Amino acid sequence: MLSKDFTPTAQQISLHGLGFIQVKLCGAQRLHVWHPDLPRRACWQHSAIHNHRFSFASRVLIGEQVNQRYNVVEGVNGSHDIISHDGPRSEKGGRLSFVSGQACIDAMPVETILSGETYYMPEGQYHETPNTGIVVTVLNKLSEGTIHACSLIERGYAFDQDFDRFQLPSERLWQFVLDAFEQGGSE
Repeated sequence: MLSKDFTPTAQQISLHGLGFIQVKLCGAQRLHVWHPDLPRRACWQHSAIHNHRFSFASRVLIGEQVNQRYNVVEGVNGSHDIISHDGPRSEKGGRLSFVSGQACIDAMPVETILSGETYYMPEGQYHETPNTGIVVTVLNKLSEGTIHACSLIERGYAFDQDFDRFQLPSERLWQFVLDAFEQGGSE
């Protein structure tokens, strides 16, 4: 029997442009798998800083999660363009996005979250997760706001609207997930 929190979704497993796989679990939980061999959007090195429209707790199952938070001040002549992800979904699975302003950023101390530990992110807080190896986490959404998510991209770079979240078949994505658990279990 299915849990009352189970919500069927169109894609149980999908690729994200920042180099991880998302697996939708029951309720508000997601399994995230970072793997160095996964494709990323073309501009990822210049646009990895982002926020979420929800707050969450994320428990590290395998590897070490690197989390870099940022204080962001919106204004003219900022170092970054604000990319609004408020558009409709494209046929490639991402939201059509557009520049909605500028911002300056100030990096906070880097956090390293070890296997077995949990970290928390409030709704709207900008951060990036510059993982270099295999990392597996379980994310639990705590609350959801009404303001859409945004990314920041360094001024002078164009946001990649062509990243195809469906470029790898689900069978290949599941192979990456299994590989992450196999490699993580041998450490």
